[in-house]
Amino acid sequence: MGSETPVVVAARGVSRRFRMVAPGQELKTMLLHPRSAFAGRRHRQAHWAVRDVSFEVRRGEFFSIVGANGSGKSTLLRILAGLSKPTSGSVEVCGRLTTILELGSGFHPQVSGRDNAIMNGLLAGMTRREVEALLPAIVDFAGLHEFIDQPMRTYSSGMYVRLGFAIAAFMDPEILLVDEVLAVGDARFQEKCYDHIAGLREKGVTIVMVSHDLAAVERFSDRAALMERGRIIAIGQPRKIVGLHVERLASSSPEIRAALEEHIHADQEGMDRLLAEDPEAARAFAAALETNPEFQKLMEEKSRGARQAD
Repeated sequence: MGSETPVVVAARGVSRRFRMVAPGQELKTMLLHPRSAFAGRRHRQAHWAVRDVSFEVRRGEFFSIVGANGSGKSTLLRILAGLSKPTSGSVEVCGRLTTILELGSGFHPQVSGRDNAIMNGLLAGMTRREVEALLPAIVDFAGLHEFIDQPMRTYSSGMYVRLGFAIAAFMDPEILLVDEVLAVGDARFQEKCYDHIAGLREKGVTIVMVSHDLAAVERFSDRAALMERGRIIAIGQPRKIVGLHVERLASSSPEIRAALEEHIHADQEGMDRLLAEDPEAARAFAAALETNPEFQKLMEEKSRGARQAD
């Protein structure tokens, strides 16, 4: 993405603070013991879900945000969407924005899927005629032909996701914000969604995605960011960011490290090919081996076993 391409999403020093509810601050306890409850309000701890985050996304760019659960990814996306105000800092968004965030957000359970689609289109600034012209494509993509006129309280979680994604994707967005809602759909629908996202990307739609699907992050993204404890600690090429994320997860979890080591042993040929194709990754892997002699010993034993088998 060239430097001459205009910036359409910008976060500048964005932070978001939440006040933690202390024990005894629930409504029932406050009503029964008002004096102690109000005294405790003075000592509530602050939790910074997002802390001093700054980045820019240019028009037509696919920007992904990865990180462990609780790192602040979804809170940041809600701030970008205007659904939550930052405690400090500012956000600038230039273009028609469409979001796919929480499961079922923006839907009325007592209203049919068709009417919910029309209401979402009207709220997005479209005319009723424009929305009704898009309805056949929306219904076909979601695969809800039999259920589109049924109240949404009768829908399964997967049907919610399918309709929500179809509405957002066909509203002709200039900027699309996507949270980890696609994980609810089946494999076939997920692939269908990713194919559509790829089509939007080719049309020049700017996409900001929060995801735990690291393969999809590498497949689609132009750049990626890694969040930890509310802060963005790295922005760069998706492959490097995913590698850094996995490395830091492995260093903090023996279970994840064991799974990675098992995978490396099972796919030694693929690992060797990866290191041969990426000299920088090979150097980083060699440096990691030096700091982990036990793993290096396991790798050498694996290599000797393979040679003896040959």
